Amino acid sequence: MVVTRSGIPCAPSTSVDDSAKKLKKSNPEMPEMYETFEVWEAEKQTDFVKGLLGKMCHEQHWEIEMALRPFLLRDFISALPEYVSEHILSYLDAGSLCSAEAVSKRWREIISNGHLWRKLILRNVNTVEVWQRLGKRRGWIDHLYRSSDFGCDYFKELYPKIVQDLKMSNEMWRSGKPNLRKIDCASHDSKGVYCLQYDDEKIVSGLRDNTIKVWDLSSLKNTMTLTGHTGSVLCMQYDENIIITGSSDSSIRIWDVKTGEHIHMLIHHCDAVLHLRFQDGIMVSCSKDRTIAVWSMNENPQNIVMKHPLVGHRAAVNVVDFDDRYIVSASGDRTIKVWGTESCEFIRTLSGHTRGIACLQYHGNLVVSGSSDCTIKLWDVDVGAILRTLEGHEELVRCIRFDTHRIVSGAYDGKIKVWDLKAALDPRVPVKDICMRTISEHKGRVFRLQFDEFQIVSSSHDDTIVVFDFLSPHDYYSDIQPHLSPISECSSLELSDSNLHRQDSANSLDSIDDSS
Repeated sequence: MVVTRSGIPCAPSTSVDDSAKKLKKSNPEMPEMYETFEVWEAEKQTDFVKGLLGKMCHEQHWEIEMALRPFLLRDFISALPEYVSEHILSYLDAGSLCSAEAVSKRWREIISNGHLWRKLILRNVNTVEVWQRLGKRRGWIDHLYRSSDFGCDYFKELYPKIVQDLKMSNEMWRSGKPNLRKIDCASHDSKGVYCLQYDDEKIVSGLRDNTIKVWDLSSLKNTMTLTGHTGSVLCMQYDENIIITGSSDSSIRIWDVKTGEHIHMLIHHCDAVLHLRFQDGIMVSCSKDRTIAVWSMNENPQNIVMKHPLVGHRAAVNVVDFDDRYIVSASGDRTIKVWGTESCEFIRTLSGHTRGIACLQYHGNLVVSGSSDCTIKLWDVDVGAILRTLEGHEELVRCIRFDTHRIVSGAYDGKIKVWDLKAALDPRVPVKDICMRTISEHKGRVFRLQFDEFQIVSSSHDDTIVVFDFLSPHDYYSDIQPHLSPISECSSLELSDSNLHRQDSANSLDSIDDSS
C-alpha cells in the first residue's frame, strides 16, 4: 500500500494490477522492476513515471492518456451525502434528468428519493405563469400537495403530458376550433359592453346601460350589478381591493371589488372619461376633453389626488398606458405622445397613422396601436420608429392586446384577428404570413378584448361577452396512475400563489378621428 503526500493510502486499481500481471508473464525480466517500484514512496513513484513519460513519443503519450481517463473519473454524485447529491441534480432540466436516471441505479434512487420530477414541475409552476394557469385549469396543481396519494413516478409521467398539452394549446391557437361560451348581457335600453377585465374566477364588465356587471367565469352567471354612474361605463380596471370605472358622465368612481359598495367619486375631467390605468400608486386617466390626468394613489381609495395634468393632444385622448418610464397616450388627432412618468414632461410624438388612433398597448420598448385607418402599427417607443404595419381589418381597429407570443385585435368589422408577434417583429417575414387566424363570432362591433395563454374574452356592441377557449379538448392525464411511492412520502413544498388579475383597462371612443 502506497501513501500519498497528503497521507491518504493509494492502492492500484484492479484493472491496472491485472495489466501488470499480464506484463510480468510476457516479460520475465520485469518482476524485479515492479517489486522495486512498489516499495518506493508515492512521490518517488510519481517522479519516476514523469521521467519515463519524457522518454516516450507522442503516440505513446496518447495511449497512456486513453488508459488514464477511466481512473480520473469519479462518481461524485454517489460519493457525496445524498442530500447534497439531490440538491445538485435538482438544477437539471427534464432531458438531463432523464439522462441522469440512466447513469446508474444509485443515481435513479437519488432522483426518486429526492422527488426531483415533482420539484421540477413545481419550479416551472412557480416561475412560468402558463404552467401555473394550466395546472389550475387541468387540476393537477393540487396533486403537488397531496404527496401521500401520488408517488414520484407519477410526476415523471406527468411532466411530458404537461409539455404535450401546452404544445397542443399552441396548435389550437393556429388552427383548432375553440370552445365558445357566451354571455347575453340582456341590457334593457342601451345595448353594448364597452369594457371588461377578468381573472380566474370572474369577469367584470362595463356596459352602455350605465352599470357594472360581475359574472362568474365558470358558470357565466351574473353575481353582482353596480349602479351609480349616470352615463355609459366606458373604461375600468380592478385589483384585489377596488374597481375603478370611468364614464361618459365625466366622473371616475371607486368601488369595493368584493362587496360592490361605492367608495368614492373623482371629478376632474369636463367630458367623457375614455380610458384609465392604475398601478404602483399611480393612476392615469384620459378624456374626450383632450387632456390626461396623472393621479397619486395610496392604500386609502378615498385619498386619490390629482397630481399633474398633461396637455398636448388636439383631439379626444382615447387611450393611455404607462410603466415606471413612460406614459403613452393616443388620440383622435392621429398621434401617439410619450411623457415621462415621474417628471410628467413631454418627450416625443409618434406619427404615422393616417386617421385617429383608437387603442394601444405599451410594454418594454414596444407600442402596438390600432387606428381608424384600419391598420395596426408596431413602434419602438425609445426612438419613435415604426417597426411594422399590419393590414387585414376592414374597419376601425377598436381594441388590441399583446403578450410575448401574440397580438390579438378586435375591430368594428366584428372580427378578431390573432397575429404572430415574433413574425411581425422580423422584417424578413411577409405580412401575409403574420396573421395566424381570423375569428368571426360577434354580430356587432368588437369593443374590448383581453386574453391569456388559453383563452380570449371579448365584448361587443351586440351586447354579448364571448369566451373563446383554446385549451385542447383532449384529456392527456387520464391514463396516469397515482403510483404510490414505497420509498418515502414527498415532502411538502410551498407554491407561490401569484395574483393573476389581468390589469388591463378598456375605453369607449366617442371621437375616434378628429382633425380639428
